[in-house]
Amino acid sequence: MSLKEKIRFPWGRFFGKKDREWVPVWQEDEAEQTLPVFQRKNINMHHKGEREQYIRSCLEQIADAEKELHHLEYEYNMVTSHLTDIEELERSPEEMRLEILEAAEKLDSLKDVQEDYNNRKSRISEADFARMEKVEAEVEDGIKKLREAEDYQKLVKGDMRRLNGERHAYEYRREELEQELKNASGLAGICFIALVSALIVLFILQITLQFDTKIGYVFAVFLAAVAIVKLFLNHGNAGREIARVEKDINRLILLQNTVKIRYVNNRNLLNYLCMKFRVKNSGELESLWIRYGEEREEQERLAKASKDFVYYQKEYLRLLRQARIRDTSVWLHQVGAVLHEREMTELRQSLVARRKILREQMDYNRQLAAAAQKEVTDLSGKYPRYKEEILGLIAEYEQRQKSGKAGVRKKRMN
Repeated sequence: MSLKEKIRFPWGRFFGKKDREWVPVWQEDEAEQTLPVFQRKNINMHHKGEREQYIRSCLEQIADAEKELHHLEYEYNMVTSHLTDIEELERSPEEMRLEILEAAEKLDSLKDVQEDYNNRKSRISEADFARMEKVEAEVEDGIKKLREAEDYQKLVKGDMRRLNGERHAYEYRREELEQELKNASGLAGICFIALVSALIVLFILQITLQFDTKIGYVFAVFLAAVAIVKLFLNHGNAGREIARVEKDINRLILLQNTVKIRYVNNRNLLNYLCMKFRVKNSGELESLWIRYGEEREEQERLAKASKDFVYYQKEYLRLLRQARIRDTSVWLHQVGAVLHEREMTELRQSLVARRKILREQMDYNRQLAAAAQKEVTDLSGKYPRYKEEILGLIAEYEQRQKSGKAGVRKKRMN
């Protein structure tokens, strides 16, 4: 038995089964489906930090694949259930199928009763109504979040402009102070040259003309000393102020970075919310929500007024349940598919295509996880001295995953 076979990793706890292996199917002709290539030639596996970071990245990949598989399997089961319902309808006895068709025809014909309602000028388009109906439970919270994000975006933009203005003001002040330092240095040189020149002139006058130049010496030295002291004080003050200005500039840069991060995150939230509800701003969503509410109220009043519709709707659902249809409520919106074979065929083809895409995504994530699993297993086989460390990292990561799931469940219960 090879060393690789002797090592048992707890992969089963990641996938729900032990010792289950998936054979990767590489699709190099499709760039988006190509599995990542593990590159360890540039990684020093004998360096603890690099080794641990590489193994953790593999474990992260497995956990991400497992999370994605969970969502994909749920969606896959929903699509499969819908396809099963279609098969159940087609396999149902002739008599039951005729009863279902009769109830479906009644429901379809009752739509003619709603001509007045459908022909009037609607407050909201059918597409917008259907879209709002899907997200009905989230709209009010979405309006609040969108409005808060818009207000916060304006606030952050104002902060960015203010910080940018302050930073430019400080930078301009720093340039002024640096110029003052240069001027002070130049004036100090001029004062020194002037002092030397005055002393030379006084010395010449003393020697050639026998003038008493003591007072001149004292006066020249005094003036030079005063000027130099003044320049020295100005130079020191400017230097200290430059230090303070640079600190303020650095502080503003840090604040700008923080505000930029908040701005980008808030902008991404705004884009996501607008994309989710397919609107441009909170005002549009709120207007759409109001019109949707008014339209929905009228539809509900119309439905209550139509007793025949309610009766045949219940009869239709009852017959569907007898035909062992799982999600009967879906077929209320697919009466046309029950009545017309072409629509049923299109519905089946759409579901089959969706299931194929989901299956490919599931296979890809399984291959992804298997590749990461194989990489960690190969590492243990190639570097047996680190086996215990690798197992410890797996156990640590498992515990963290369990804690995260427990936290999610607790949050949902609350």
